[in-house]
Amino acid sequence: MKSHSFASIVWDSNGVPRSTVFDDQYFCQDNGYEEALHVCCHGNDLSARFKKLDPARQGTFTIIETGFGTGLDFCCAWKTWEESAPKSWRLHFVSVELYPVSPDDLKRALALWPAITPYKEALAAQYRPVPGSISEMSFNNDRVKLTIVFDDVVSALRTILQNQIVLFGADAWFLDGFGPAKNPEMWSEDVFVVMASLSQPGTTMSTFTVAGVVRRGLEAHGFTLKKIPGHGRKNQILSGVFR
Repeated sequence: MKSHSFASIVWDSNGVPRSTVFDDQYFCQDNGYEEALHVCCHGNDLSARFKKLDPARQGTFTIIETGFGTGLDFCCAWKTWEESAPKSWRLHFVSVELYPVSPDDLKRALALWPAITPYKEALAAQYRPVPGSISEMSFNNDRVKLTIVFDDVVSALRTILQNQIVLFGADAWFLDGFGPAKNPEMWSEDVFVVMASLSQPGTTMSTFTVAGVVRRGLEAHGFTLKKIPGHGRKNQILSGVFR
C-alpha cells in the first residue's frame, strides 16, 4: 500500500474545503449536502431501492465509493438508509482514499449541515485514519459498516477485490473523486476494469462528471449510461447500470 500524509486543505470564505494537491474543491459552494444527496443517492435511486428490500429477509446492501473525502457521501447514504431501509438489512459502505482528511478537518467540513449532525458525530467519534491502512467502523449496533482503504484508487480497489471485502459485488457505486482534468488516475482504464470485476448485473453507478473519458471507459466495461439533470450550477450528471 502507498502511504501518504493527510490531505492538504485550504478553506474559502464560505467554509468550503479545497485540496491544494489537486486544486479542486471537495463539494460545491452552493450546498454540498444537497448536491451529494442528488448525485449519489438520487443518481442511484437509493431511497426507492432501500424501500423495496424485503423486510422478511436479512441481507447486506453494498455501496463502493471512489474518494472518501470529507465523508459527506457516506453520511448522506447512511441518513437515506435510516429513513428508508428495513431494520433486518445491513449497509456496507466501502470507500477508498489516498489523502485522508484529518479528524479536525472532517469535523469542520461536515459541521456545515445540521441535517447530518448525528451521522457526522458518530463518524467523527470513530474516524482515526492511518494512511496506508484499512479502517473498519461499525455503527448503529452493526447495522451500518464503513470500510475505508487508504491507498491509491487502483491498488485500493484491487485490495477490496482480492481480500473479498465485498463478497457479492457492489449494489451501487459513488464515483466522487476530484474531476478527470485534476486527478486523471481516479478515472483511468485500470479503475474501470476493477469496477467491472466488483459489479454484478443491476449494479448502478452515479457521478457528477459527464466527461467523455469517463463515459467511454464505463461503457467499454459494461455500464449502460444516461445523463440526468444535475444540481445547482451543474446542468447534467451521469447515472448508469451494469449489464
